[in-house]
Amino acid sequence: MVTKTDAQAAQLVEGIKSDIIIGRLRPHQRLVEEEISAQFNVSRHVSRAALVLLERMGLVTRRPNRGVIVRDFSMEQVEQIYEVRMILQREAASRVPMPARPHDLSQIEAIHAEYCRELDAGNLLQVNVLNDAFHRRIWATCPNLYLAETIEKLWVETTGIRWYGVGDPQLLSHSREHHATMIEQLRSGDRDGFMALAVDHIMPPLDAFRRAHRASSMFGAAVLQERETG
Repeated sequence: MVTKTDAQAAQLVEGIKSDIIIGRLRPHQRLVEEEISAQFNVSRHVSRAALVLLERMGLVTRRPNRGVIVRDFSMEQVEQIYEVRMILQREAASRVPMPARPHDLSQIEAIHAEYCRELDAGNLLQVNVLNDAFHRRIWATCPNLYLAETIEKLWVETTGIRWYGVGDPQLLSHSREHHATMIEQLRSGDRDGFMALAVDHIMPPLDAFRRAHRASSMFGAAVLQERETG
């Protein structure tokens, strides 16, 4: 039975996840129960329950003497996670029914149509919600449910990585084009093309993260050098 606290905590999780997606909450940023309770007008009990759920999802982590912070990844961790994602998505793409069943395809097309409307309207948060729904619906057709669930788990865990490409018009345009191509591949039964695109599609946010990481490293090195020479 779902309690009132459970329902409020689940709603709060979505609110905090949205803040991570749009960059309002950044990696390493502390999440304080009292501040969350005041911001979202919920009890500390609900805030605590939400933080536990977020930790299980891999979106936040607990650090000694720092409490709960938005999860961050080293460049090496990100590369390894994306290597696993590429392997999993290519494998899932090799297993989804081809051509797609009409019922599945119509639902995927409906999500994409709504995605395009929200993208044209500039509603980036809803664009990301629908982007998640689009891919989740595709992988739901994979007959290996454990494979689909593992893809979903890593998808959620990398929320803080994927936001690096959220506001980039070029990346959003590519995403729209990729989605349309995926639909055509599912309709026509182009498995080889779909397997390739299932991997290529996840690379732009990774490239954006790499650029941001390099820029941050260069800035940090410049500051350190200035301190040493100053």
